[in-house]
Amino acid sequence: MLRALLLLVLFLILFAGIVLYVMQAPGLAIFTYGDITIELPLVVFVIGACIGFAVLYLLLRLLGLVFHAPTRIQAAQSRHRQRKADQDTRKGLTRFVSGDWAQSEKLLARAAEHAVSPYINYLWAAKAAQQSGNDGMRDHYLDQAKNCMTEKQQAALDILHAELLLGQGQPEQVLACIEPHSGKIRNNSKIAGLIAGAYAQLQDWQQLARIIPDLKKNQDVDPATRERIQESAVRGLLEAVRKGETAEDIEHLGARHKDIIEADDALAVAYAEALRDEGRLRAAAALAVDILNSRWNTGLVRLYGLLEHANATRALHQAEQWIKEHDQDATLHLTLGRLCKHAQLWGKAKSYLESSLSREPLPETYAELAALHEHLDETEDAHRCAKKGLELTARAP
Repeated sequence: MLRALLLLVLFLILFAGIVLYVMQAPGLAIFTYGDITIELPLVVFVIGACIGFAVLYLLLRLLGLVFHAPTRIQAAQSRHRQRKADQDTRKGLTRFVSGDWAQSEKLLARAAEHAVSPYINYLWAAKAAQQSGNDGMRDHYLDQAKNCMTEKQQAALDILHAELLLGQGQPEQVLACIEPHSGKIRNNSKIAGLIAGAYAQLQDWQQLARIIPDLKKNQDVDPATRERIQESAVRGLLEAVRKGETAEDIEHLGARHKDIIEADDALAVAYAEALRDEGRLRAAAALAVDILNSRWNTGLVRLYGLLEHANATRALHQAEQWIKEHDQDATLHLTLGRLCKHAQLWGKAKSYLESSLSREPLPETYAELAALHEHLDETEDAHRCAKKGLELTARAP
């Protein structure tokens, strides 16, 4: 509008200047055509020409407006639809955050056709449909989104689809969805996590263990997440071996994943217990000693005292080396008491068990001491210890 006014003002100034100039030097404008001659005062001609030019310009502008009217109307309608789509998108996302899944899905899907980035609407609509439990519509929206995306964006869509499937406990579909991108496990933490999650849900510990080397090479995977996945894989394999579901030798399993087992206290205890249950007592004892000499693990200390050692005296000597740095550990004193019992050092066993109770009264320590008193025919003391042990057990949460 401002531009049109400026042009009009300039035109009027120019027009006035020309008229004034012509009026100062009057003359004639003569037009001839055959035998016809027309003479006009120059000033009249100039004024008429300017007016004619203005009328012609306005006429052409009017024709242009009429000619482009459909296009302008369509553009205006398009802008209106886009503004409406933006409003519906914002409302849909707000509804999603507030937990109104059905209304969110409706608004987002309705706005998708005229949204600037329709695939974003379809993706959020798919999430809303999943929250409503409508898997069919979820997949429909994901297909719609895929049609609006570039090839690179479609890879991100597959990852999102797999994430939604994993959340619904459909690991087979997750693996099928993410298969085209499985080669990126070393450099894409999202893909790595989805594949690991799918194998964990399937309890396919062999496959989960196979991707551990790739997980280690992926620097973007959170260390805590990687450790959790590794621990789950090895624990699952260990359980499978104990149940006889795989023919793999338990010690071979431990050798393959030695660094993972030794880095996790709970897993180390579980593996040592599995070795004991399989009758691999020497391997269980060696594992416990190896770890305890470098890092303290109360669970392994306790297990060490429960093992049937071929040489109880040597095992006792080994455990007494630890007491120099861990004298206040009640479990270590309990283990020393048990080892002394195995070595038939009754007095020393009683001393260690009583010192364990002085540090922390444990039901199992009272049980060991009661059994020792009974073995020594100290019936009254045996009953007293057994009673205290039962009282502790009854008070335990």
